[in-house]
Amino acid sequence: MIFSHESDLDGLYSAAIGIIRYPQAMTVFLGYGKENFEKMGNFVCSATHYGKERGLVIVADLGLNDDTLETCRQVFDDAVRNGWQIMWVDHHPWSHAAIDMVKQYGELVHDASGKKCAADLMHERLLPENDLAAKLASMAHTMDFFTKDQYLTPITEMIKYYQTLPDFYERLSDLARKSAKGILWDAEMQGDYVRYEKLRDEARVQVLAAIEVKETGGVRVAYVPTSQYLQSSLFSEEVFAVTGADLAMFYSGKGKVSIRRSNGRVSCRAVAANLPEGGGHDYAAGATFASNPENKSEVVAELEAAVAKATSQIL
Repeated sequence: MIFSHESDLDGLYSAAIGIIRYPQAMTVFLGYGKENFEKMGNFVCSATHYGKERGLVIVADLGLNDDTLETCRQVFDDAVRNGWQIMWVDHHPWSHAAIDMVKQYGELVHDASGKKCAADLMHERLLPENDLAAKLASMAHTMDFFTKDQYLTPITEMIKYYQTLPDFYERLSDLARKSAKGILWDAEMQGDYVRYEKLRDEARVQVLAAIEVKETGGVRVAYVPTSQYLQSSLFSEEVFAVTGADLAMFYSGKGKVSIRRSNGRVSCRAVAANLPEGGGHDYAAGATFASNPENKSEVVAELEAAVAKATSQIL
């Protein structure tokens, strides 16, 4: 069983590399938060309790925060007791408590240096001699670190588009299996992308007109009421060009926020740490917020307070 991050190319290609190594594997794509890890627990429970096979649970490109430690402990305790092995592969910063907990139950492949993505680690650990795995890892690395050192198909935007559809998980699993066969783009994806482009461009105009820019602790911040059709990492370039902001907070109607930066003045992870379910990297992070998503002034105030705490720590 392979559990991977649902929102980006690193999660998709981490799963694809896992499928190359274990073609019989079931794939499940998850987001962050206790609810998602409980969902993982339900899948693991079904497999370990009602199936005779004994196997391996791989978790990839999902950081483990302290507020979900107990949930994961229960999942792993149950799986190991029923003869399953655990492997967690990730590149996000973890606490010592999280590292120690996972190591109690299985293998932790962890690198928080900021130089590797999860797909890099999956390639190195599972298929170091496989050319396709190396290429998938390289493309995930390019997208995760935004190095722009090679051409990438618009598959990251396809992931964003598929998230708006009712059969998202089936579509994402299909993308992972295609990628595991070396199919990075096809006629079906092209047709979907043409439909997506129209929705994306309409959303882009609306969102750019609604951005608020404020300065907090010497940091210029753009508060962006984003759309389900806009991919934050890609759209952030335009936001930074238009606003001159150091930091962008993309908040959604589902109570989630994606945080990106244009320079090193503030850590995205430090800002996320002041919000519920916050985590990620210095250059990109995510979290949720407690405010009513329909009350924009309340949302911006909550996000602004998180930025203020992070900048005060710098000062």
